[in-house]
Amino acid sequence: MGNMPDLLWVESLIGKNFKILNGFPSYIMIEQKEKTAGVISEEDLQSLLEFFSHWGLKRLVVSLDKSTAEFEYLAELFLNNGFEHFSSRVEVYRDLTNLDEQKRMFNWSSLADHCFSQTDFKQLLARCITGSANKASSLTMDEYLMSLESELGKGWEQSCRIYHLQDTPLGISIPHIEPGTIDEGRLFYFGLLPEMRGKRLSNDLHLQSLWALKEMGATYYIGSTDIANKKMLRVFENNGCKVKSETESYNKYFSK
Repeated sequence: MGNMPDLLWVESLIGKNFKILNGFPSYIMIEQKEKTAGVISEEDLQSLLEFFSHWGLKRLVVSLDKSTAEFEYLAELFLNNGFEHFSSRVEVYRDLTNLDEQKRMFNWSSLADHCFSQTDFKQLLARCITGSANKASSLTMDEYLMSLESELGKGWEQSCRIYHLQDTPLGISIPHIEPGTIDEGRLFYFGLLPEMRGKRLSNDLHLQSLWALKEMGATYYIGSTDIANKKMLRVFENNGCKVKSETESYNKYFSK
């Protein structure tokens, strides 16, 4: 993976208002925290960009909550400093303490079980991503796994799960506890293989993924999808998720 930058300086600069997700070297993501009343100055942003450029980061991703008073200022600040608008997303919340028993169980195995190789997983992941309504990622599958390992840390292979309908691969879900929290459940990725779509399987696979999060110790789930992904929004609704916020994300690409 190469040398990884010490993010303590970044945390001291922006950590009060932004959560830092470390997918170095492919990306670093900074997410606007809830109930913040602060912004980043142009001077600090320039220092941040110089820091990441020096370390050879490929992409800096910023996620802003549209409902905050600081949104317009921050959006303009990032756009004026070389960021491009990437996607408009909906974020949802689900309390997991009252999760109902699920109707359907799928078999699954993880990368940690050694039932399949990283190559197998990357091939299935690439197929799941194909034709998705979400905005396409610029990451290669190798970069995707590298970022997954970097962000989730030790034990990341246990989260990489292939689900099966009887003996047929159905899709992929990557449940995990959000780094820096003890009980926030997220899905790094969730999706069906193209041939499994349109068979009313998404609701049950998503519900089983929520159960996986609960078994990992999550008491609540935060999910998100592109605002244009109406099918995933219906899955969220069907499984008791409530809209929490709408976000806008921006990318800054660093030249190699």
